[in-house]
Amino acid sequence: MERDIEELDGKVHDIVRLIKDIRDEDIWRTLRESWRRPGWTTPAESILVAGHLDSLKDQLQQIRQQQERLVEGCRAVGEKS
Repeated sequence: MERDIEELDGKVHDIVRLIKDIRDEDIWRTLRESWRRPGWTTPAESILVAGHLDSLKDQLQQIRQQQERLVEGCRAVGEKS
């Protein structure tokens, strides 16, 4: 049982570390600076990058929903119906 708890704690630790990496402001600042350079943003590049950013946003929204469901499910474990 203790091993299972340690494994779950390790998984949460890994997820938190990934979230910190995603939140790295330097990465997002670099992106914003990139498409402001003269001559960079052609219509095709704009479509490509906008689509990719939309996809990232959608995935993050899905992750947030999964997180909420996980918390709800964990809280429900052991409750009497």
